[in-house]
Amino acid sequence: MSQANRDVTVVVPFRDVQNYFAEFLESVAAQTAFARAHVILVDNGSGDRSVAIAGEFADRYANVDLVSQPQGRAGDARNMGMDMASTPYIVFWDADDIVPERSLEVLRNTIVKTRATIVVGREKHVPKPVKAPWHKYFGKNVKTVGSVADIPDLIHSASCWNKIFDLDLLRSQGIRFGTGTAFEDAYVSLPALLLSERIALVDAPVYEYRRRGDGTSVMDTIWDLPQNYADQLMMLEYLAGMRQVLTPYQQETLERFLIRSMQGFLLRAPQVFGEADCRKLFERCRTLYWGITSEQFARSTHDTRHRLPYLALHFADFDLFYRPASVLGSVFGREGDLYVDYPGTSWGLPLMKVTSVPARIEGLSAGEGGTAVLHGRFSVNGLPDELLAKLELQVWFERSGKTLPAVNHGQAHDRPGQEGAVFSVAVDPREFPAGSFPVRLVLCTRGRDVSRPCAVSPALAQQPPVNGFHGFARITADGGNAQLVIESVQH
Repeated sequence: MSQANRDVTVVVPFRDVQNYFAEFLESVAAQTAFARAHVILVDNGSGDRSVAIAGEFADRYANVDLVSQPQGRAGDARNMGMDMASTPYIVFWDADDIVPERSLEVLRNTIVKTRATIVVGREKHVPKPVKAPWHKYFGKNVKTVGSVADIPDLIHSASCWNKIFDLDLLRSQGIRFGTGTAFEDAYVSLPALLLSERIALVDAPVYEYRRRGDGTSVMDTIWDLPQNYADQLMMLEYLAGMRQVLTPYQQETLERFLIRSMQGFLLRAPQVFGEADCRKLFERCRTLYWGITSEQFARSTHDTRHRLPYLALHFADFDLFYRPASVLGSVFGREGDLYVDYPGTSWGLPLMKVTSVPARIEGLSAGEGGTAVLHGRFSVNGLPDELLAKLELQVWFERSGKTLPAVNHGQAHDRPGQEGAVFSVAVDPREFPAGSFPVRLVLCTRGRDVSRPCAVSPALAQQPPVNGFHGFARITADGGNAQLVIESVQH
């Protein structure tokens, strides 16, 4: 096919990927629409055989160019390739991944037929699959919408490699990759999604993202490196600068990304940074998130522990952010729900609501005087483990009419790596009728007492009953939940 008939540019930055590059390039050459493509391979400072591999590939195909951008990172290399592009459409792929053979054809045909300015395809993560929030939008047919606000969770698809872009959209809006920084994809993918007036989704596997797992990928060390925190925050501040040109619906969609993509960093920052650097991060984030509703924070975060940093930002409470155990009380029960006890205003209630109370029966042993003792472990999502010892506990055996006081032993020091606190409760089988009774942990608060079911491991459910008194007690599992079984009780 002549150069005039090429209508898709494929930009591939690469650096020190000799172990993966040949396989990737073969998947590019195998594309059914390969002849329609102008492939630009951009070296950004390789010190291994990657340049030689790229050179051999470029020598084999007239539609492949090899250029160099040694001073930058992947974003600089992608920008260089984008500046060289002369086709209507453009894709950006990474040199250590795999591209299914019909990917380019599917993406190209979809953007032409739908007249969209961005098309998103389904991606596959290898070796471990990942389920992303935007996957729910895919169906058997091509889905076309007029705004990302119509499919708001698509905003979390920040990577560029599962997309094809109308090059005129990128150039007319001044959309370019971040330079000298990690997370450079989001500088292109998210503005393109927010500003596009026609977006198409095609339910076809268009990309295989390889999680290397050898420590050389940003995702392998995303929470460990202080520079990642700085790069992430800089990217979010850049995106937040778009708010004034967006509709309220687009702004709300952007806020989802601003919150969700920072929650892991905010949760871990106190373990990564000293107090002075953490305070600087805190103040910048206060500016970034000011004015967002608590309901939006709750919708856009995983659970209570991820929400408390945003609660701290709103109330300018650095101690809550950096040393939460020094600020938080215990928990408060209200209408069957639990809340982390914090002296704020009602604005914070959606962030203070406890999302889970993992409780588990871990053992059953013979106690004194013919009793059986249940041993368990529990935690309260969002409440630091060192505060768990403050909680008054009971155990309710449903259908038995029995609620017994439990001993809260606090954090266990004999099991390294174990989270939460341990508890025990003594049961006298002679005081129970024969039967099976679901076990629930009761947290006693200055509001309402609140109970949650106790789980149990299958292994414990297989253990023989405890005996030696006038009866037998054992633990069984019903749908994963613990039940106390009392048999052959003699009064």
